[in-house]
Amino acid sequence: MMESNNYQQNNSYSDSLLTGKGVQPTVTNAETNSPTQNSSLDLVYWIAKLIKYWYFLLIGVVLAGGLAMLQNKRLFPIYLTTTTVLIQSDSKAANIGPSFGSSSNQNNKNQLLIYSSYDLIARTVEKMNITNELFYKGKFKNTIYYKNGPIEIESNFISGEAYGMILRIIGLDNESYEISFAGDKNRPEFKITGEYGRYLQHQLFFIMVNKTNAFKENFDLHFRFVSKDELIIGYKDQIKPEFLGEGSSSVMIIGIRGAVYQRDIDFLTLLNHEFQIDNLTRKNESSQRAIDFINEQIMVMRDSIIIAESKLNEFQMKTGLFTQNQTSSTHVEMEVLIQKKAEIRLQREYLDDLGNYLKRNTHEILVPPSAMGVSDGELARLVAAYNETSFQLRTLRPENPIYRRYTMQIEDTKTALNQAIQAMLRTLRIEERNIEERYDKIVREMASLPERERELMSKERDFRILDTYNEYLQQRLIESKIQKASNAPDNQVLDQPRMIGIVNKDTTRDTYILYIAIFLGIFIIFVVSKELIFNFTIHSREELEKFGLPILGLIERSERKNQMIVHAFPKSGFAEGFRNLRSRMEYVVKRERPISMLLTSTEPKDGKTFIAVNLASIYQLTGRKTIIVDCDLRRPAMSKSLGVGNEKGLSNYLIGQVKLEDVIITHPDYGFDVISAGTIPPNPSELIRSKKTVDLIAKLSEMYDYMVLDCSPIGLVSDAHFLARHVDVLLYVVRNEKTNKNFLRHTIKELKDDNMSNMVLIYNDVNLKAGYSNYGNQRYYGKSSYYLKHSTYYHNEKVDS
Repeated sequence: MMESNNYQQNNSYSDSLLTGKGVQPTVTNAETNSPTQNSSLDLVYWIAKLIKYWYFLLIGVVLAGGLAMLQNKRLFPIYLTTTTVLIQSDSKAANIGPSFGSSSNQNNKNQLLIYSSYDLIARTVEKMNITNELFYKGKFKNTIYYKNGPIEIESNFISGEAYGMILRIIGLDNESYEISFAGDKNRPEFKITGEYGRYLQHQLFFIMVNKTNAFKENFDLHFRFVSKDELIIGYKDQIKPEFLGEGSSSVMIIGIRGAVYQRDIDFLTLLNHEFQIDNLTRKNESSQRAIDFINEQIMVMRDSIIIAESKLNEFQMKTGLFTQNQTSSTHVEMEVLIQKKAEIRLQREYLDDLGNYLKRNTHEILVPPSAMGVSDGELARLVAAYNETSFQLRTLRPENPIYRRYTMQIEDTKTALNQAIQAMLRTLRIEERNIEERYDKIVREMASLPERERELMSKERDFRILDTYNEYLQQRLIESKIQKASNAPDNQVLDQPRMIGIVNKDTTRDTYILYIAIFLGIFIIFVVSKELIFNFTIHSREELEKFGLPILGLIERSERKNQMIVHAFPKSGFAEGFRNLRSRMEYVVKRERPISMLLTSTEPKDGKTFIAVNLASIYQLTGRKTIIVDCDLRRPAMSKSLGVGNEKGLSNYLIGQVKLEDVIITHPDYGFDVISAGTIPPNPSELIRSKKTVDLIAKLSEMYDYMVLDCSPIGLVSDAHFLARHVDVLLYVVRNEKTNKNFLRHTIKELKDDNMSNMVLIYNDVNLKAGYSNYGNQRYYGKSSYYLKHSTYYHNEKVDS
């Protein structure tokens, strides 16, 4: 039989197509420019995919811009306010004070801690006297008034429950106002009225509302009470001073951020003032400690001096003897020794007092050694270190982790101080013994004097010792008072607080960028997911090539209603596409004629009947005998496409009702012969698989040059499986954006498993105007999916195949 010979020839060529050997089908321009064959075009491929959803992109960008605009309307401008402070060194303070600002006794880290200490900030907030926050409640954000509102609220009493409440205050007229609360789950609503300049009493507060220069009669504002703890914690969290530059820079810069920069300016101004006062207070505390110690010594000496002076005067009056010659070298040397004894005594008293103080385990300021005439450098360094650490402890609370470190540091310094004190006392005792020996020697030398003169000299000596010590104390007292009076803050404000700019001025732009970037990310994820994950239908030639079957050609999408486009427009580009199929068909079967071909698809509406009738039309244009047979005995559609009757046809012939010549119709318009499906039988599969069908195909192959069989979908029924083995080539129609990939993959796998080697693909409904990358994706699933068609295929519905 001729079909058997054809089948053997086709098998060999089909095998060469599948294995990549032998003559290959002619490829189109679209195939040579496929993104899968040229990786450099991958970017172009995905750009085309993204552009396909340009309307989503446009809507999304507009939506993202709108959301960003709404977000920016809620944005408060945050201002940066800064000030700079110079930490200076005071040479005078180094002599008797704790040497604030000196490079030897003060480090930058301590100044940072002092400036940002809780107590210093608390004193500053207390002086600001802020008890409430007045603001205008706008649609998107609030506008805070600070010293520029139409009213100001003076608070005399605020209950703890009032904090956190948002109260509304409106002006009724020039004399009165109204305060109201909307209520919440914990507190009921209320409304009260008051008069300007008079206290208004409520169980939650006791306040007075005063007019300002900006007063307007009919205002509508809100306010809330602000606790000092809220302000202190808020500012403490922001105050993070640091020194400019590297190394030993002494210029400290402080910056805070806030929505009300004038309030921040006032805060930093007061904080600088408190910082300087604190610095001066600490310096004066050291001087005052020295003054107090000297006064105590003077008080102790007062009675002794009075008694000694009284005894000397009484002896002089009784004996008539008065002061000896004070100009002799003996008296001069004695005066020098008495002066040194006074100095040593003061130093010893100081060291004893210092030692006793250290035993009391308090953190008061120590008197610097220089104030008492002690010139030991190591002792002075230890006292200064002790004072500095004590100052730091005052700025911290016990729960602060640094507090324990400073406490341990003080204990180490106390141990070193006790050792230094003992060493100094030993040195003073040695010096004091030396002075006593020299003094006793002078006394022995004066033993030759008469008894009364020796007694006078003894009383004068006792008085002079006490009087000299008193004079020395007075001298030290005056020096300490002078030092205290001359003390000045070591710290100097270089730049007064000022607002230098808006910190979040770029936030508006960044918000737009963020929202648009988020949308673009979502958009790209959507497109990639849709194309790679949720893309259930064939959308491109690249996807079709992955199935491993030759693609005979592409059929361009047509918007024309006429099914017979090749006949109606024989010179169109559409007709040229079918001519290309005709030419490539000859290479597939390795001959010009006769050729028998079977058209099928995965599911209905893939366009197999449309391609079948136009193939028949393109073959008829060659002048060769052509016939088209409708082998779809379940849902025939060819008769409708060609406009021929379906009263008798293939089914009627196969059951023996009519002869072959009775079912062959020569179409009067298209010039090729037609065999319609005929009456729909109850057993279509058995009829198609009958020997009479095989004989009919063989007979028609002898009668005609070209035979086109339009069969039912091979993905749903098995008719095409049988018929495909008796034709030259199986044309498997795949429709763009319609054929389900998974269904197609499953069907092709079954055909390959059945050794169906004469298959080639026809890619139908391709929109070449949209470019080769996506072939005009206009729909997602197409008009219907194969799941829906599977349940309706056997019903008599009008199907436009």
